[in-house]
Amino acid sequence: MLRLIVVPLDGSSFGEQALPLAIRIAERQRAELELVHVFETLPAYETQGAPPPDPALDVDLRKDRQSYLDGITDWLRRNTSAKVSARLLTGDDVAAMLSAYLNERHADLVTMATHGRGGLSRIWLGSVANDLVRRADVPVLLIRPTESGSRDTPSVPFRLAVIPLDGSPADDEAIDDAIAVAGDPGVELLLLHVVVPVVYLTDPPATALSIELEIESAMQQYLEEVARRVRARGFPVNTRVLADASPAHAIVEVANERGADLIAMETHAWRGVSRLLLGSVTDKVIRAARVPVLVHRRRVEAEQAGTEARGAGLHARR
Repeated sequence: MLRLIVVPLDGSSFGEQALPLAIRIAERQRAELELVHVFETLPAYETQGAPPPDPALDVDLRKDRQSYLDGITDWLRRNTSAKVSARLLTGDDVAAMLSAYLNERHADLVTMATHGRGGLSRIWLGSVANDLVRRADVPVLLIRPTESGSRDTPSVPFRLAVIPLDGSPADDEAIDDAIAVAGDPGVELLLLHVVVPVVYLTDPPATALSIELEIESAMQQYLEEVARRVRARGFPVNTRVLADASPAHAIVEVANERGADLIAMETHAWRGVSRLLLGSVTDKVIRAARVPVLVHRRRVEAEQAGTEARGAGLHARR
């Protein structure tokens, strides 16, 4: 059950395209919608001979941001039954400010566009979306804006959500997150596992193929067991195991082929190297997917790596 959905806005019409889906989820979950904009103050330039920035300009820009936020809040209240609030923050590191605010408010979901364009003078969606996925401890739902889209384009019901699983304890949470976001009546869940082919230089090809088939069979059994539990919750569920050297490519291709409305992934952030590992499968899926991507970062200890995986599937360290 979602209680609070936060929607970061940068002042662009592209950024506002996250609103229709946020409205849909909030109304189904009876959650509160909270709009957030981070106002970045003008830097104090210290170039010799350059005039200092006019403090009045910062004041005017801040008023402009507040006016924008008030306008979107009024629009939302006219277009949804959900409770709506808004907050203007001030800081230089937008992603850090948002991450701290999410923790402070105990938010349950962030819904935002992958990038913005136009609107207010300094646009920060894009790099902020990437950084927030790496920082936030709550699920982040990323929507890819389009040239023809707008905040007035209604969000349609979910029909199919693709959920890549890797056999780790985070799989159950991936399913819970997907259902919270996409749990419209009749939505189908597709549980997917990608086996990365392994080349054994010392073994004959037949042996390598046999090992790969054993892995696929074990993961198919695992997915069916998970599917049985999810079906008991009233959702139609299908499973699929396939082999591909690029898990990200396979995930996006399956989503495209099936006409999915959502890809939901749990990503593991390993202590000390989270940026490196997070930039693999998850990052590639976010960049290539045509549909919204739900990402939830799970922090795990490096020494637990040997016990995390139950199969040799999605080892590309999502």
